[in-house]
Amino acid sequence: MLLTLILLPIAAAFLILFSSKYIQYFLSVAVLASGSYYSILLFTSAENVSFYLSSFFNTVIIAADIVLLLYFLYQGKKYNSLKVIVLAAVQLLLFLYIEHVSAGHSAQVVVDGITKFTIEYDTSSGHSAEIAVDELSRFMFLIINIVGGIIVLYSVRYMEDETATPRKKQLFIAAMFLFLSVMNTLVCANSLMLFFFLFEMTTLASYLLIAFRNDEVSRTNALRALWMNQIGGVVILLGVLVAVLGFGTVMFDTLLQHSGGVLFLSVALLSMAALVKGASIPFDGWLLGAMVAPTPVSAMLHSATMVKIAPYLILKLAPALGATLLGGVLSITGGLVFVTASYLALSRFVFKEILGYSTVALLGLMMALAAIGTKESMMLAMVLMGFHALSKALLFLAAGVLEKQYHLKSIEEMSALVHRAPKTVGYILLGFVSLTLPPFGLFMGKLFAITSVASLLRERPLLLIVLVSMIIGSALLVLLYFKVSSALLSNPSDTLSAEEERIPYGFSLPLILLSVLIVGTGAGFIVIQHDALLALLALPLIFVFVLPWIMRGMERYDRTEPYHCGEKEPFDTALIYYEPTIRVKQMIYWSFTLLFAAVAVVGALS
Repeated sequence: MLLTLILLPIAAAFLILFSSKYIQYFLSVAVLASGSYYSILLFTSAENVSFYLSSFFNTVIIAADIVLLLYFLYQGKKYNSLKVIVLAAVQLLLFLYIEHVSAGHSAQVVVDGITKFTIEYDTSSGHSAEIAVDELSRFMFLIINIVGGIIVLYSVRYMEDETATPRKKQLFIAAMFLFLSVMNTLVCANSLMLFFFLFEMTTLASYLLIAFRNDEVSRTNALRALWMNQIGGVVILLGVLVAVLGFGTVMFDTLLQHSGGVLFLSVALLSMAALVKGASIPFDGWLLGAMVAPTPVSAMLHSATMVKIAPYLILKLAPALGATLLGGVLSITGGLVFVTASYLALSRFVFKEILGYSTVALLGLMMALAAIGTKESMMLAMVLMGFHALSKALLFLAAGVLEKQYHLKSIEEMSALVHRAPKTVGYILLGFVSLTLPPFGLFMGKLFAITSVASLLRERPLLLIVLVSMIIGSALLVLLYFKVSSALLSNPSDTLSAEEERIPYGFSLPLILLSVLIVGTGAGFIVIQHDALLALLALPLIFVFVLPWIMRGMERYDRTEPYHCGEKEPFDTALIYYEPTIRVKQMIYWSFTLLFAAVAVVGALS
């Protein structure tokens, strides 16, 4: 089953290059159906499996890694980006040094001419398998193959309206298929070196897909995404180097079985890579800039799947964190990212950027819960990951409909949109409701998370910062979603409803599938709770679905404000708005830069 999840998208990517539009739809549906089926089978099997890679495959991965880093060097030189060049060179040197050091079975660590200790290296011939499927991997398969598969299906229709050559459109869809394969392999990689290669492959995918339109804006943002994510690659290699020198291992499971020594430094460096990939402040710029890419890229890579590597990696490292000072610093960092990104989102007007900042915020919350390291907090982090993937995928795909059907990107242009596009607005409102109201998992997850963190305050008082951040950040996100909804549902007196909205089937089917999954999982949560009264909390769903049509029918009423002599009453979508000053922004980014560095310092001193 695992091989099917890895190989089937690769085969589909190859066939896409020689297929027509209808075959592309067929392949997309086939990959979605089979990927969902096997993911559910693996998830319900509760069986942990592992695979050893032969020396040939390990050699191929090493060669591919070197080629990838050389490609980054070439791109940096081609586009005159010093940051890309330097970071690619540093990665290449670190990678070659680690491979050289770990090539032998043992080595002596010498300091000032004195042999301090001898280490045995756990290479591919060691006892740990390079591929290991555990409970966390099986959970990630659900997100990658169900949500990711729906996004790929959507991208086939989206590409029809792109001004690109047929070959380039085929390459785009093929890249989306290949990304599914990379992610399926990454979440079951037990080898740190294999994980590094796949981590950089996601960086490559992000770089190429952001630059798809090949204009100056796209290229600039693609290069920013490249060098920022390369920082994550550098700290991964530094973490691997520490693991090799400290414990003689390049395997996750072997590393996490140790205690003391330089374990916390290695874990801290790996955790820093999660902060980068999750676009935590001060690295949020790469994800916000990535919103210039085609909408399926924003949905797949930068909201629903790729950025989930961040909480996934913290969950992977959680056994070494627990109630440690390092775990506390990571939790506080995630909590502060949650509240700060929610605050910064209020200053944005481009719809996809608003969704991007709210993604940064919620990723921070997921990482904060994962870093706490209790069984309950880790479970809640996974709940948030799953429900967030569904809701954000729905919102981004609806944003793509607005972009292609109505040429709208800014919420300032979306005033009274409910009268022109009630179906699309209904999907957007469902997405917002699923993020903020019961009985949906995100609301319940945040509610239970607040309770869980509050119960730990006596033992771990530093978590008070996380608790306050969760409360304030949640309130700010509700305010943010109200800001967008108020624009969509505005009802100026001179607005007339358009004809019935017709969404192409290639767009509507993925939106319907995601909506059904959101409602179905909400209903499932009610069943799990075994509480009939909780069913009453589902009533807001009825309101969400009928509200757009209620608003459409109001054009027959006089909506002129009283005592205004009939003049037009303007509606300002920026009623809830605050633009931080340059000084405030600088303080925010410098503070988080120091927090980022503090993770490594705490790891080194622990």
